[in-house]
Amino acid sequence: MGKMIECIIDSIRVSLTNQDRITVLKEKDSERYLPIWMGVPETDSITIALQGVAIARPLTHDLLISIMNALDIHLESCEITKLENDTFYANLILEQNGIRKIIDSRPSDAIALAIRAKAPIFVDEDILDAVGIRPEDVLPQAQNEEESSDVEADLDIFEDFLGQLGKDESDKDQPGNPSDEDSNQ
Repeated sequence: MGKMIECIIDSIRVSLTNQDRITVLKEKDSERYLPIWMGVPETDSITIALQGVAIARPLTHDLLISIMNALDIHLESCEITKLENDTFYANLILEQNGIRKIIDSRPSDAIALAIRAKAPIFVDEDILDAVGIRPEDVLPQAQNEEESSDVEADLDIFEDFLGQLGKDESDKDQPGNPSDEDSNQ
């Protein structure tokens, strides 16, 4: 296992082709991104927490945070620790009465809890090195001034990549944003 790198949630994307959800993490101090495919309920739970949406009854992740608070358990962080056969693995790093505990978790649940607990999200550097995406990884390199203007014209290649993943889930149903039907016209 490599060094742990702090990441933030950049966006939640919806694939326009099959409605899969992708949570895009961004390295906190760099322009490196990590897309993680997740289920609809999990990404909906993450989106609700990110947007601070008030709900009438607690969702499962809210309930777990309430239980942890009642038992004086503090979520120190979530760590995405491994990528094996296209499956990400994560741990919850918990502290209770000075005792640190590591609990195996799906990344989607770990992230949903970290948002609610305002805990940092870390990703193993080896994972970021293996499958992280940097905008310059998809941009052509300019060899001279003439090519430099071509590179500037193509700066949206990374945005195009994110656009291929779909629209940002947090933008859904926001005033001024087209609905899925509108975007297909």
